[in-house]
Amino acid sequence: MRHDWSWKAATKCFAVGLLVFGLTVGLAPVVGAIPIASVDGTWENAVGGSNVLIDNLVDPRTVGWGSPPGGNRSGYTWSPHPGPFPVDAPTDGSPFFLGTFNHINYPIPGGSGITSVDLNFSMTINGTFINGVFVFNHNETPNIPGDVPDVVSISAPGLDTTFVYLGTNYTFNLLGFSQDGGTTFVTDFSTNENAENIAGLYAAITPGAIPEPATMLLLGSGLIGLAGYARRRFHKK
Repeated sequence: MRHDWSWKAATKCFAVGLLVFGLTVGLAPVVGAIPIASVDGTWENAVGGSNVLIDNLVDPRTVGWGSPPGGNRSGYTWSPHPGPFPVDAPTDGSPFFLGTFNHINYPIPGGSGITSVDLNFSMTINGTFINGVFVFNHNETPNIPGDVPDVVSISAPGLDTTFVYLGTNYTFNLLGFSQDGGTTFVTDFSTNENAENIAGLYAAITPGAIPEPATMLLLGSGLIGLAGYARRRFHKK
C-alpha cells in the first residue's frame, strides 16, 4: 500500500508541477498574425568618419560622410515600412518587411569613412513598444581600379527580443538584408562603388521564449516542496 500511495503522490506532484509551470509561462493560444501599429528608426552614434551629418527629420532618415556637403558623399538612408498600418506580421517565422536600407556608395578620401553607426529601432504592437539597436558596421574598402565593393554588416545585440501579445510569449529576430523580396537573407551586404545599393530589412516572429531564470527557480522550488510534502505523508503511513 505504501508503494501505491507513493506512486499516486508522485503523480499528483508532477501534475501540480506542470500546472504551476503552465500558469507561470502562460498557456494562451498562439495567434496566426500580430498587428504591427508602427515601425520607426533613427540614426545615432556614428563612429569614425569625417564631415558626418545625421538627419532624422526627413524620410528617408540619412547619415552621410566623406566629402564636404555639396560633393559626392557616401551615406546610408533608412525608410521605415510605409504602411498603411496596422500591418499583420506572421507568427510562424515567415519574414516580414521592416523598411528599406540604401547605401549610397561614392568614392571618398581615404580615412573619411565611418566604421559603424546605430539605428535606434522601434516597433509598436498593441500599445507595447519594442525598442532596440541595429548596429551597422561599415568596411570602407580602398577605392582602387576594379571598384572593390564596400561591406555593410548588420547585427542586433541591443534588441530586447521577447514580448508578450494576448498572454503569449513571442520572439522577434532580425533576419538581415534581402534584395529578392524576403526570399534569401544576408547579414553582410556587399555594396558597389558609384551606385545606390538598396535592400529591404526583414525580421521574423515566432511563438515562445526561454523562461527567465526566476521562472525556472520558482518551478523547481515548487516541485521540490511538493516532493517533500509527499515524502512526509509517505513516512506517516
